[in-house]
Amino acid sequence: MRKYIGIPEMLEEYMAESGSTERWVTVRELRERFGLVRQQCTSVARFFQRLHEGAFCQFPFIVLKIEHAPAYAPRDMKVCRYLIKRREYYSAQRKRTERLETIHGTK
Repeated sequence: MRKYIGIPEMLEEYMAESGSTERWVTVRELRERFGLVRQQCTSVARFFQRLHEGAFCQFPFIVLKIEHAPAYAPRDMKVCRYLIKRREYYSAQRKRTERLETIHGTK
């Protein structure tokens, strides 16, 4: 994540502000909210692509889906929206407990 300095924290803050665990996000929204310059937007889009590919397993968010947003931008500009969701983490102990409950029929 060294290439994406500040972007993970920015995304976490943006998601926390909305108070939801899942929402559609565009790079333009982040640019306007955090005052990013256009050169940073490419890095944000690439970071979202990497989240979609599953490259950052320890990051608390994943990109479930990428869609082309309605064309309100110039033709040469590709605008996408990203469905971002908070990951659900389970500790090894919790997984083991759930598995035992299922085996013993207590769940």
